[in-house]
Amino acid sequence: MVTKEQYYDTAVTVLAEFGFKGLNIGVLCRRLGVTSGSFYHHFGSWQGFVDTLLEHWETRQLDELATLDVGSDPAADVVAFSTLAKGLEHGAEAALRAWAANDESVHVTIKRVDASRRETVHRVIDRVVADSSTAAVVTEFGLAMLIGYQQLAAAGEATQLDPLLAQYARLIESHRN
Repeated sequence: MVTKEQYYDTAVTVLAEFGFKGLNIGVLCRRLGVTSGSFYHHFGSWQGFVDTLLEHWETRQLDELATLDVGSDPAADVVAFSTLAKGLEHGAEAALRAWAANDESVHVTIKRVDASRRETVHRVIDRVVADSSTAAVVTEFGLAMLIGYQQLAAAGEATQLDPLLAQYARLIESHRN
């Protein structure tokens, strides 16, 4: 018996490989070795699947943010959220962002996850950077860098996240109080 979790994991893999246009019931069922009846048993409809997939993805992202031990050491906090950034499913996120341009429910979910990421990163940066407007810009720069990296990587550009995150950490440190 295939679980909902297996459907979600497979969907994320398909999103990363083929984008949102490549994600459909047939592809999921073939990958999982099940019939469409299994899909409809779990989700009822395509929209039912999309809704629960988005809920699952958002919950996973928020849970990962919640596990960050953001505390009294901003340098360690920068390392922690850099590690989290490296572990994201970048190809799937790029596909979700493309999908968000075509589906309001995906757009709303992406916005909520981005807002949570922004808030978490800003809490760390705000403790390092004295000027609040500079802290806000440095926070936005980090999100733009991550999203830009995801888009470039999804387009097949040869870019590496590690050096970007290292330079971002240096930027944050250069504004230390």
